[in-house]
Amino acid sequence: MSLDIMKAECEVVAKKILPVLRAKVAQSLSRDYGLQQHEISKKLGVTQAAVSFYLSKSRGSNTSIIRKFPEINASAKLISAALYKNAKEKKIKDLLCQLCKKIKNKKAFKAMMK
Repeated sequence: MSLDIMKAECEVVAKKILPVLRAKVAQSLSRDYGLQQHEISKKLGVTQAAVSFYLSKSRGSNTSIIRKFPEINASAKLISAALYKNAKEKKIKDLLCQLCKKIKNKKAFKAMMK
């Protein structure tokens, strides 16, 4: 049995979707709310260097993922607004879970699982 057969949906989301979402959230927090990199890093729980990569589009800029899953953009806006307003962790997790459920039901995601 190869490891591809054992690939879990959550693993694919973590490797392919979350970096794009984090990049979009970081970009929104910077552009829409004027936060500095160190402030964004605290809100996202990542290093300032990671935020720098997200903002420069060196990381998380997979345009094919955005084309396949355009709902990432809307979710990024909601998540960045919630983070900016210091929403409770449960609210952020709920938004993330809603996005994940939408994505996992799409044909494009099912094709990624093959």
